[in-house]
Amino acid sequence: MVTAERQGRLPREREDHFMRLPGAQVVSTHALLTARENIRAAIEAKAMICIYGQAGNGKSFAVNASLRELAPKLTRRIQFRARPSTRDLRHELFHALGLQGRPPAHAIEFDRMLRGALEEPHVLVCDEAQWLSKMWCG
Repeated sequence: MVTAERQGRLPREREDHFMRLPGAQVVSTHALLTARENIRAAIEAKAMICIYGQAGNGKSFAVNASLRELAPKLTRRIQFRARPSTRDLRHELFHALGLQGRPPAHAIEFDRMLRGALEEPHVLVCDEAQWLSKMWCG
């Protein structure tokens, strides 16, 4: 079975918090509101944003809750294993964008397909970006 995350979608709302508390409701803290406004500004500017901080501070929760409100249909989650190659990036984007058929065998065809798919607006979320190699992070 293909999960929502594998398809690149936001997790279900009840999965936002690691404790999955039934009936729990979001409290709009200053940090959550700030994250939401920064994400909104990045989407409007068609820019990149990095939300960072110590483990357990609610970064993933804030991003998921904000994107569920701001751009639920545009959001695609991408996730990598340690030190992904260019091939890994292509395949992850192929699956996250929900492209049909089999991934192209040749890089040039693959890149052409991805460029075409990415002409439409998307919000790409890469949680746990520390797994990316220096090649992707500059």
